[in-house]
Amino acid sequence: MSFIPPDEISRNLIDCIQSGLIETDQDSTIIFYDFDLLLSKTKALISAFPENTLHTIAIKANPLVKILEKIKSLGLGVEAASEGELFLAEKIGFHPSQTVFDSPAKTRNELLYAISSNINVNADSFMELERIAELKEKINSSSRIGLRINPQIGYGTIAATSVAGDYSKFGVPIKEFRTEIIESFKTYNWLSGIHIHIGSQGCSMQMLLSGFEESLKLIKEIQEQSGRNVEFIDIGGGLPTSYHHNQSPPDIIEYGAKIQELIQKYKLEHLQLITEFGRYLHANSGYTISKVEYVKHYKESNTLIIHAGADLFLRECLNPGQWYHEFTLLDLNGEIKSGSKSIKYHIAGPLCFAGDIVARDIELPKADEGDYVVIHDTGAYTFGMWSKYVSRMFPKVIMKTGKTFEIIRNREKPKDMYFFWSSY
Repeated sequence: MSFIPPDEISRNLIDCIQSGLIETDQDSTIIFYDFDLLLSKTKALISAFPENTLHTIAIKANPLVKILEKIKSLGLGVEAASEGELFLAEKIGFHPSQTVFDSPAKTRNELLYAISSNINVNADSFMELERIAELKEKINSSSRIGLRINPQIGYGTIAATSVAGDYSKFGVPIKEFRTEIIESFKTYNWLSGIHIHIGSQGCSMQMLLSGFEESLKLIKEIQEQSGRNVEFIDIGGGLPTSYHHNQSPPDIIEYGAKIQELIQKYKLEHLQLITEFGRYLHANSGYTISKVEYVKHYKESNTLIIHAGADLFLRECLNPGQWYHEFTLLDLNGEIKSGSKSIKYHIAGPLCFAGDIVARDIELPKADEGDYVVIHDTGAYTFGMWSKYVSRMFPKVIMKTGKTFEIIRNREKPKDMYFFWSSY
């Protein structure tokens, strides 16, 4: 099963309340993470690709240190997109050869650090290649350098997360600058890879494969015109995850097989693959439980006021209709609520702006103050996008491994918020 069923979530909540890990008078929102599901998905990912593939996980999808430590123990690497994420990777102990640095706005100091540390770098532009060339003249480094291209194969169903249309802020557009891309590989003998990323959620498997094939065609041209091999291709992540529990997501085994078929088609078996999955591995492995503080019944609508809103679910609140979650209602003891009659509720968060609506017209059993709303599949791109608006305090995070529960991040307290806004 690719998601955590409601009855298991109910048992987990009850166990944590009874054991005292959850303080019902204090923990108004709790984030749960199931490591076993991550492990299962990781094993499927590894089995789907060639043995020498470098699998990295996008830190931005889920930056919790305890989970990153678990990821390191599995032998995976990480993809970092900022100075802060590079620091996380270093502190946790990821080897530089297992770290990939992607960002469209790398500073000279960030590049100096990455190249001095032998971290893999994907340049986002020709201008960045020029900066790297200046550093390469001064530094003896084993960093592998790739160039991010935009294969320009179109947009997915969610424009905000599609990055391979005719315009993208990322990479070098292949249609306009194909010749210049090839010339870069002739000019810089240390440039050894191509990086692509088609999009995250909303992009079909076929879109990902089309972008990959366009990149392979380019690599063939680079090799034929430069007389040297391209060593690696970083295919990013982006395999869609299903947030609808009655629908099956694209299969990672099928995706990996089709990737290898294309490599064989273009006779590029020497290429090392690099992946940067985030949502595929994390999303279904986590869920959020938030207490119902008030139930508002009005003539035209019913609203549940909970303690998780746009602070956790920024995309869901700002892009209603594009980001979907399943919901389950539990009673104050953690048991699944049932009833012959369902009621349509808007589910609203605690923030002081009108758009703080997590979902609209969700059918649930009759809700009461003190119940819990379960928001399923929140293990990726939720708390990683946490907002400090109105100084909300980050909730407790509990990880389950086997039958063991562990608090991996304590709930923030008012003094933590004071420190955040006052430290200098």
